[in-house]
Amino acid sequence: MINTKICSKCGKSFEKKINCSRKKWETMKCCSKSCAKKGWKSPLKGIPLSEERKLHLHKVLIGRTCNTGRTHFKKGVSGNPATQFKVGQKSYWKGKKNPHFTGSNNPNWKGGITPENKRDRWSVEAKNFRNEIFKRDEYTCKHCSRVRKPGDRVVLNVHHKKSFADNEELRFVKSNVITLCQECHNKIHYNL
Repeated sequence: MINTKICSKCGKSFEKKINCSRKKWETMKCCSKSCAKKGWKSPLKGIPLSEERKLHLHKVLIGRTCNTGRTHFKKGVSGNPATQFKVGQKSYWKGKKNPHFTGSNNPNWKGGITPENKRDRWSVEAKNFRNEIFKRDEYTCKHCSRVRKPGDRVVLNVHHKKSFADNEELRFVKSNVITLCQECHNKIHYNL
């Protein structure tokens, strides 16, 4: 297979590029897109428009920034000003629980089948408790003394001395927990 050709427009020789397929290479006549476009003329260029056509285009394109003939939409602008939110106004339900779709009113409700263990682990109370423990231990692992700081990717966990799953009454007791990094936490649980 020949890997060089001569450009039909500029006369320079050019080689087949690595990412060019065999089928495309066989049909190529020019060395580049810019070279292929040289000397190309639009079939409609230079044809004068009638006065009717000019008037029609004028009416259609009034207020448009581009004369392509397509419809233009302004991003984020509602067609009807009555339905458009005012600048800075937020939805009424933003940050609130909507009672119409909470609990048994939600279409995905399955009768409250989430286990209590899982509900406690992912609750807001648990999140606040974890943050309190991290602050108490100054974001430092109590085994290896690694500190979470900007730029250092230390993943910290709250380790329960007595199991979270087995001891419901000790889940949110501060004396039952310590801060550990992910590696130390795995060593304790999986004896690595």
